[in-house]
Amino acid sequence: MLFLVTYRWRDGEQEYYTRRFTNSEDLDEANRKAEAYLSDMWADRTINDNGDYQPPCGYPVVRVSSITGCATLEDAVKAIGFIDDDVAVEALSK
Repeated sequence: MLFLVTYRWRDGEQEYYTRRFTNSEDLDEANRKAEAYLSDMWADRTINDNGDYQPPCGYPVVRVSSITGCATLEDAVKAIGFIDDDVAVEALSK
């Protein structure tokens, strides 16, 4: 199944989000892959502080914010949230 993982980055008072898709058997595997991605991002310099991944050199702290299962491509497009146009969703799901 396809899962959309949303990552929340915090830099002081500012927050922003990025998203990645992962293909996983279930939600637990998707979560493991999402956290492994963060652990591997800065190799052995990454500090995992109870789910807040602290990179070196003052980069923003990042954590997994949410994971959404997407049974179809249409669900995936809607989950991204960038496209609300039904015609565009229909065209992309074909």
